[in-house]
Amino acid sequence: MKRMDFLKIAAAGAAVGLGQLALSACKSTSSPMTPATSKTFTSTQAGNPAHTHTFDVAQSEINSPPAGGISRSTSVYSGHSHTFTMSQADLTTVMGGGSVTLDTSTEAPAYNVSHSHSFTIAKWYAAQKSILNF
Repeated sequence: MKRMDFLKIAAAGAAVGLGQLALSACKSTSSPMTPATSKTFTSTQAGNPAHTHTFDVAQSEINSPPAGGISRSTSVYSGHSHTFTMSQADLTTVMGGGSVTLDTSTEAPAYNVSHSHSFTIAKWYAAQKSILNF
């Protein structure tokens, strides 16, 4: 192999390597799937018959907790639902990576079994990194 041929091959290899390096710097370090902008949480089982309820929290409510917190009604099961409130402090705890356990209101549906449920709320998404943060 002549010296000139070797230099051409080496230069081509270096160009390919630098191109790959540049592309890898532009890749996102987060999951290949975009995180959901909201999440459905499921309560503990309670009541007779035992059942659960659900509710949704938006990512925007975690990222920018409203001063008054949020109040929600749960999903309906057998003609009843429950209510609960997450304070701004609760939302801030979740935003910081902690978890919060909340109890719902106590309800006595048509079958007259008073009960409440608990929800544990935790952050389900990671902060998005800028491509400038290598």
